Amino acid sequence: MGVFDFLDVVGIFFWVLFLVPYVGWGLYTLRLRYRYHEELPLGTEAITVGVILIFYLVELYLLKWSLAAVPVFMIFAMLGLFVSGAALYGPLGVSFFSRLLVDLVMPAERSKTREPRYAPAEALERDCDYGGALNEYLVIARVFPRDATVLTRIGELHMKLEQPEEAVRWFERALVCIDSAEKSLNVTNRICTIYTRQLQSPHDTQRLLAEYIDKFPDTPYAVSVRERLARLRESGQRPCESG
Repeated sequence: MGVFDFLDVVGIFFWVLFLVPYVGWGLYTLRLRYRYHEELPLGTEAITVGVILIFYLVELYLLKWSLAAVPVFMIFAMLGLFVSGAALYGPLGVSFFSRLLVDLVMPAERSKTREPRYAPAEALERDCDYGGALNEYLVIARVFPRDATVLTRIGELHMKLEQPEEAVRWFERALVCIDSAEKSLNVTNRICTIYTRQLQSPHDTQRLLAEYIDKFPDTPYAVSVRERLARLRESGQRPCESG
């Protein structure tokens, strides 16, 4: 087979095969970080870092085994592997080691008592610098990813920036973190209004009302929500602004 024998081809095949989940997971983490401004849990990041290290050991062994007869190809393949790793997993690696360092320096009990600092973002918002305020809140959301107040404020800023699709996504993230039936209903109504007036999506309106009933089935608010959902399904009206 010329430069490559059968075993070399097998080695190259497995080298390429292992690249598929490597690239796929890397793209997923990048999309999660830069599109949705979310980070993986620290444990998941630790597992990812460990698996990537093992992946590199296996890939380098396969490269050395398969391309030893063509050193130039092997060098370029290694360079491509390291460059892709920096692009796909560099942000995750920085995030993991920085969060690990913070956890080591700051005791867990103290970190739990920390509160978000809204003052810089609120000052920018008062000056109508909505883009700057949004960036400040996004930083807070990375530190406090389950703080419903931060998430709803981000949603409101997206509305001020005329980005309703982004706004409803952040409002729905906030809903997951809210345990109060009353507060959840307020946010649900806000999202329904956006779906009704800006996005013309009655299907999502029905979905949200049904999810509220499933989450708070025995609360007094659920009665009115059931009535509104029934009217919406029967007549095609959009009653989210009421109640």
